Order: sequence, then structure tokens, then C-alpha cells
Amino acid sequence: MKKLLFTAFILLCSMGVKAQINYGIQASGVLSNAAFTDDDLDNTKKEFRPGFAAGIFVEFPISDNFGVIPSVNFMQKGVKVTSETTIAGEDFNQEMKASLNYIEVPVIVVYTIGKSNFYIGAGPSFGYGLSGKLKGTFEFEEEGVLYSESFNMDAFKSEDENGAGLKRFDFGITGMAGYKISSNFSIAASYLHGVSNIASDDANDAKFSNRNILISLAYKI
Repeated sequence: MKKLLFTAFILLCSMGVKAQINYGIQASGVLSNAAFTDDDLDNTKKEFRPGFAAGIFVEFPISDNFGVIPSVNFMQKGVKVTSETTIAGEDFNQEMKASLNYIEVPVIVVYTIGKSNFYIGAGPSFGYGLSGKLKGTFEFEEEGVLYSESFNMDAFKSEDENGAGLKRFDFGITGMAGYKISSNFSIAASYLHGVSNIASDDANDAKFSNRNILISLAYKI
């Protein structure tokens, strides 16, 4: 029994050495877009919006090749949408820019390819909307006269509070590929595919799901 306990102790110690927890910081450039549809709008076009993300991460090694990396980040998301529609024979044009600020918490399972410095990973990501704005212009022509109105709404306030009523909680799936530059630095490209429809429940079957591309630089402390 003593030998068995001693062997188990040695194994646990060796696992503890292998499973040394690492901490670090990371910063990312972000290109954001969205899957956006609205039955009230026609000829909708979407454009990427630039942003950034920054946060901290913890690395839990499972084996020589596998690990789990949860992180907490401040992240900017958004999209630019232009659309056209015709109502009662009148043409209406709209341009809208969404600028959304999130706390984003991805949990990534990472696999290091063989004995190389390349790695891939995937996992769920949980977001919570802190603040944001929906700004834009609305143009229409009536009896040959062009009218233009602007709007500026809080993204996450309810429509009763003159906001856009977007849902704060956002869930997505992240895939990534990276390269370890050194024992401390690594660079990665990742794609965050939003699964949640964050459009207001009162938005006439509209759909708004975030899409994000990130280029990240991480430093292991």
C-alpha cells in the first residue's frame, strides 16, 4: 500500500510539473461583420468594420499536445449596413453603423501539431454587451424633394427607452490557428461565428448575428 501511495504521489507530482499553469496577455485587431436580415429592407449590403480586442488568458496544459485556454477580453464588434426599399412607390435609403462593445469569454481547446510550433483550436465563446450605438441616416424622396433624417440609438437599451433593443448575451463558436514565435510570444488568426440572434424581439423577424475575424498577438508571462 505504501509503495502504491508513493507511486501515486510521484505520478501526481509529475503531472503537476507537466500541467504547469501559464498566464498571459493578448491584443487583437478585429474585422467585424454580421449576418443581418430584415424583411422590411431590400438590397441590403454589409461592410466590415475595424476594431480591437484586448484581455488576459490562462493556459491549462492537459498533455504535451493538448491544452485548454480560457480568456477574458474587451472586444469591439459591429457592422455597416446600407439598404434600399420602396414603400407606396417611394424610394427609401438607409445607412446604419453598429458599434458594439463586449466582454468576450472564449474557452478554446488547443492542439499543438506534432513537435512543431503550429497549433489549432476551437471552442465556445460567451459574450456580454456592455455598451454600443446604432447610428445612421434615413433618406427618402417625396414630390421631388429629398429628405434626410439621422438617428443615434443606444444599442442595448429597450425600444421603450428609445434604444435598439439588442440582446446583450451573445454566444458563438471560435476556430483558430496559430504559431508559437518563442516560448513567450505567439500569433494567431481566429474566426468567431456568432450563433445567437441578438436582434430585438420586436424587430419583425429581423436577424442579427455577429461575425468576427481576429489577428492576435499573445505574450505568456
